[in-house]
Amino acid sequence: MKRVAVQQNLHKVREELENRGYEVVNFNSGGNADAIVYIDDYNGIQNFNNEDSNGSLGAVLINARNKSIDQIIYVIETRRYEGLFT
Repeated sequence: MKRVAVQQNLHKVREELENRGYEVVNFNSGGNADAIVYIDDYNGIQNFNNEDSNGSLGAVLINARNKSIDQIIYVIETRRYEGLFT
């Protein structure tokens, strides 16, 4: 199960990710996460993945502005944005 940190004001994103089986944690809680979902202000990101993660690739950062939940999940699962250069 992927662990996703979601900024506090993104209630619908949080709810949808939980409904789809993701472990969702508070954006400001710190710890380790596979992805961090934020909108505009990413103050708090420094709280994640600070300690040795045993070979972890780190967290992918996802700005939720103008993205559907399916687009957000695509980035979480593939660790890349579709059509970045197209």
